[in-house]
Amino acid sequence: MRKLLIPLLAAFALPTAVNAESHWLIINYRSGKGGGALEKIEMNSAEECQREGEKWTSSSTHLMNEYTRQFHCIKGK
Repeated sequence: MRKLLIPLLAAFALPTAVNAESHWLIINYRSGKGGGALEKIEMNSAEECQREGEKWTSSSTHLMNEYTRQFHCIKGK
């Protein structure tokens, strides 16, 4: 039992390698009348961020002429 307990405690005590890199999709939705919104969404990778941002800007709405959609991908720590 003691032989099993020591490695188990060591596994919990020692830090494991963690990918600390994060990617954020920042979306911006602006109205021609002055209103707008800003939102951030955490993504798994830069590629996923780019793909979802392109979906956001190309998605259609019946009021497309009155709104501007933009996105930015940023890398965090």
